[in-house]
Amino acid sequence: MKELETIQARREGPNTVDSLEQELRSAGLAPGMTVLLHSSLSSLGWVCGGPVAVILAFQRVLTDQGTLVMPTHSGDLSDPAQWEDPPVPESWWETIRNTMPAYRRDRTPSSRMGVIPETFRKMEGVVRSSHPQVSFAAWGNYKDYIIQDEHYDFAMNDQSPLGRLYELDGRVFLLGVGHDNNTSIHLAEYRAVWPSKLMIKNGMPILEEQGKTVWREFDDIAYGGDDFKELGAAFEKAYAIQPVQLGNATCRFFRQRDLVDFAVTWIEKHRR
Repeated sequence: MKELETIQARREGPNTVDSLEQELRSAGLAPGMTVLLHSSLSSLGWVCGGPVAVILAFQRVLTDQGTLVMPTHSGDLSDPAQWEDPPVPESWWETIRNTMPAYRRDRTPSSRMGVIPETFRKMEGVVRSSHPQVSFAAWGNYKDYIIQDEHYDFAMNDQSPLGRLYELDGRVFLLGVGHDNNTSIHLAEYRAVWPSKLMIKNGMPILEEQGKTVWREFDDIAYGGDDFKELGAAFEKAYAIQPVQLGNATCRFFRQRDLVDFAVTWIEKHRR
């Protein structure tokens, strides 16, 4: 959306840190909570201060006793043989594997996560996890517990930031995005058992202690996503999740444990 259209779409005046803070409190966000945020800045309408204002509003409400977490995934650091949107010629695969720069949490940008997480990961006091493809960034009281250096196998299991959030009884805030962006469902996929569940080898560039980049493969599952919207709609109905408004954005706010536990049962019932 062009900036003029974004401005014209805001009939109540501009979004500001103060207005967003007030709306977040009305939505149920409170000091001390641990919150995983998935977001679309454009869904809010025009924001004075852009992504920084959104982040500051969350931090104000949560305070330093709370914790704010965002996905900072970099899915481009993956095996080109699996690329589909778009694919690359097979003759390129080996060159890509041999020359792809390794992940570094300080300089590797997030990919397709939006401008809010990309801004957040670079802010003072924020730490980022070490997984080359599915890293998370966190700020606040439990940031170091959530962002431990996890192993590369089964990247979104119970030892991942998603699993730590579950242990802490964290919340999920979907800001202008749907359940197709809801990464906590991947934790449910790891836990669930269904007939066609597939184990895969996941390749990525790793930076070794000696400073050398090497291509390594790790065990994981083939994560889904095609049924996340259907699963999410069923979850919202079962738990009577009511949408909340933040700026122009329609949002959902709920306990991660409720979602993950529901999703495990739903996946085992509906996937073949």
